[in-house]
Amino acid sequence: MGAAEQRGRTWTGWLALALLGLVALACGAQRPDRLRIATGQRGGTFLPLGETLAVSFAKDLPGIEFTAIESPGGRASIELIERGEADLALLSNHVVGEAELQLVAPLYQETLQVVVRRGADGKALITDPLELAGKRVSVGAAGSGTETIADAVLNHFDIGPDMIDRRNMALVDAKAALERGELDAAFIVAGMRTPAVDDLLRRDDMDLLSLGEPGRVGSALDGIRLDAPFFTVTAIPEHAYGRKPEQPVGTICVHALLVVRADLDEDLVHDLTESLFTHKVDLSKQERLLSHLSERYDPALSPYPVHPGADRFYRRDEPTFFSQHIDEISFALTIGALLFSAFSALRAARRQARRSRIETHCQEARKIVAELVPQQSASVQRTRDALFAVRERTLGEMADERLDANEAFAILQAYLTAHIRELDAQLRVHADAAEP
Repeated sequence: MGAAEQRGRTWTGWLALALLGLVALACGAQRPDRLRIATGQRGGTFLPLGETLAVSFAKDLPGIEFTAIESPGGRASIELIERGEADLALLSNHVVGEAELQLVAPLYQETLQVVVRRGADGKALITDPLELAGKRVSVGAAGSGTETIADAVLNHFDIGPDMIDRRNMALVDAKAALERGELDAAFIVAGMRTPAVDDLLRRDDMDLLSLGEPGRVGSALDGIRLDAPFFTVTAIPEHAYGRKPEQPVGTICVHALLVVRADLDEDLVHDLTESLFTHKVDLSKQERLLSHLSERYDPALSPYPVHPGADRFYRRDEPTFFSQHIDEISFALTIGALLFSAFSALRAARRQARRSRIETHCQEARKIVAELVPQQSASVQRTRDALFAVRERTLGEMADERLDANEAFAILQAYLTAHIRELDAQLRVHADAAEP
């Protein structure tokens, strides 16, 4: 064999290896053509939220079909991932399973809302959690996160499974049974102002049950929190649902999480996370609960570790190790103790400023509505435009994180949206009246 022929074979071998490497690299980077999001029951908040996220993700990740899958509850969603029938899931942070899951982002708080029926005489049948004993109670679908929360609450009040007429019912079925008088109470875990609870509380024969006195140290709410570390004590504000409740209702909440299979490609999860936060303002306009979305969160909220792809997005602005200056770090550590007290005072002042800002927006909105002259089309249009401007301004301030995405913000947005919708209806009436 000649030297030239030998060199030719050597180059051919190297070329073949290079081509094989490129093929392997391309296969490794190949993305799936479909991703499925396990959500929740029809009538709850997870299913429409999953559908909204699927549409948003599809716009930023072309070539991938996103589908929201209806699921009876958190445990069922985890089982879908275990069986390879789902890739992402919306879960409450108290629900864990055997699947290898990792966190993309905490989304918002889910609140336990115990709806109870009034009697024929208009008086509440149940005014204390202990009075649930002996009643017909829906604890959510079997295997759902709602059932887990309901059991924890009932166990805290020493109400065993055989002490109630226990019903495992999906949200839509529990709602219908309450309306027909076939249930006395239903545990519902969803975002504040969820449509199902809103519909029920419009009726005169429905109320919300308080699990303890909100704000009082040592109330039953603190006891429930001790039994379940992922629960958070909270209160449903008065008039959160229009006329109801007439006073704050003590309850507990969990956090809704977006999780993925742990083996999902890092670059893909990074792009999903980037899409989520890039469009958070638009998403919050479609799904009010996503106004709570923030990159700054307590890692203790999640029983799942952050996916490397999501973690890379969160750390995108952090300096690299080699760009950090050791002298500056030493100086910062030396004076850190002195700055801590000043930083704490600054944070308190900023929180107060944000609270004052949302109160200012509320006062502005009420003043605008008070100046409305319903009989004058021009006045209706001015009022509508002014309220719309307030809504857009507050959403912008939330996006810039100059406003806290808390319940006061959510209630203001609901107030503005409801009045804008009513004013649009009045404008249509004026337009019809003006036609010859």
